[in-house]
Amino acid sequence: MAFLAVSPTTRVLEIPELLHMIFGFLGDPSNAANACVCKRWNSIALDTLWSEVEDLHRLFGLLGPLKQLGDSPDAPYAFIANPDADDWRRFTKYSARVRRLFFHAESGLLRLSPTVFEDVARTRTSLNILPNVNTLSWAGPLSLAVMFMHANVKRFVLWLPDKFAVPDLPLQPQYDLLPFFRDVASRMPNLTYLDLRTNMPMHDMEVDLIFLLRSLAKLRKVVFPRFECTTRIAETLAQLPDLGTLEFQYVPEQGLGDPSDTHVFRPTLAMGAFPSLWDLSLTISLNDGVQFMRNSFAPTNLTALYFDSYLVESPAVVHELLSLLAETCHLLESLGIVTLIGPNSPNEERINFSTLRPLLNFPNLLIFEIIHQNPLDLTLEDLDQLARSWPSLKKLILNNEPAVSEHSTLTLQALLPFARHCPEIEQLGLFINASTADLPSSPTNFTSSYQSLPFGKLKRLSMGVSLLEDAGAVALFLSQLCPLGTHIEYGVTWETDALIESLLDAMVNRCEKWRKVEELLPLLTRLRMQERERTRLLGVEVQDLRMRSGVLMDTVDRRGGDSCVVV
Repeated sequence: MAFLAVSPTTRVLEIPELLHMIFGFLGDPSNAANACVCKRWNSIALDTLWSEVEDLHRLFGLLGPLKQLGDSPDAPYAFIANPDADDWRRFTKYSARVRRLFFHAESGLLRLSPTVFEDVARTRTSLNILPNVNTLSWAGPLSLAVMFMHANVKRFVLWLPDKFAVPDLPLQPQYDLLPFFRDVASRMPNLTYLDLRTNMPMHDMEVDLIFLLRSLAKLRKVVFPRFECTTRIAETLAQLPDLGTLEFQYVPEQGLGDPSDTHVFRPTLAMGAFPSLWDLSLTISLNDGVQFMRNSFAPTNLTALYFDSYLVESPAVVHELLSLLAETCHLLESLGIVTLIGPNSPNEERINFSTLRPLLNFPNLLIFEIIHQNPLDLTLEDLDQLARSWPSLKKLILNNEPAVSEHSTLTLQALLPFARHCPEIEQLGLFINASTADLPSSPTNFTSSYQSLPFGKLKRLSMGVSLLEDAGAVALFLSQLCPLGTHIEYGVTWETDALIESLLDAMVNRCEKWRKVEELLPLLTRLRMQERERTRLLGVEVQDLRMRSGVLMDTVDRRGGDSCVVV
């Protein structure tokens, strides 16, 4: 009896987990073709095709053909005929594969008429249209989201604009959120992730949101816009037993709250508050941050803490906060302190090494970031001490984008302590005067002085608004320190509408020069790598010649000094 040999490739492509991985890298047309190959591939390809749905037109099209209502290109689509039981039976084959549903009413190319949602809700044969969805992201009329909610949903991303001005869709009532939040709490009680995106001020929805948060006892992560975590919201979240992360995001799509809602942040905490919290981000003043962390029941098992203050803070309160954290939060691995940047601030005090000295008491610190109005008053010796204290440091941002940026005491030499003592660092941000006056003028001295000090893992060098004149010389120096692929970052991340015109012009000029550095750096780095390889090969050749010379000299010594050796 003859057996057909099975190739290794065929055996490999019969492993379902591997096929899932391969299909995940392919586009929809390729996976549609894969679904037609064989029965085994059909199931895996369909799982990949329908695991994530962003187009409800495509999804509901499985129930029946959709026809555009009118001749206008913007006209919505509706069912030609109501879906029946056979349509729903066919739909189930695909709906059970959907794991993530994303809907944004204003971004769809083919908009749906409200009658589509009504027909789906009226004719469905089971309560859960998409029974295996675990992630629901919704930006549209809130009432339409209810039909997709069920107990298996664990992640919920919700946009709450003031109203939805979408043609042919009803306007959402402006602040009537409680009925919708009741639906969320009753239909998705197992939520572990809640991401709220809105420009609605918290004082307009605080009572309704408190009801929702109290009803979702299994929450592990909550994400808000800035200025939305008020005193009462924090007191409510403190009672959630599994909450591990409370954070905000800067991205525009996250939204922005009203800063006045967090001008007073003084939550009353009881015993057992925040029992599982390890990552905390708040938009409050540093003084309120000090009072919060000084509370007897404040979360002290934090590994990540980030404060974004709406004030131009003094070095004294920064020092007070760092000293308090050094006493209470011994597990901190990531710490960020961001203060208001404004061109007309009368505060000219600068943060110096004495202000930052409590940082030396955080042996586990991997990430530290500080942003302040004025440049830091640090010396090269101060940076060397910081670098020696954090050999495992991965990210360090030392106020690389101050508003007062006409002068810096630090030069390019400030990079060297971190190259020498922080082998794991991946991002470094400093505000410096990138002068080359203190660098060796001779290429030989330049190479011998700095060739042994390159960064090992640096990916991003964040120069902010650092000063520089000669982009070529700076790129030449950085090519000795930065590995290939290092990205040079420049400019500011804070709101530029506060900038005066002269400051903006100066920053644009500096950014243009740093852009030239970024263009030159990859080429020069490659040249440095080639030089190092040639030097290595020359060293190998010299060593080989020395070995040969040694062998010949030994031969001469054994035969006598006057012997003639023929090679």
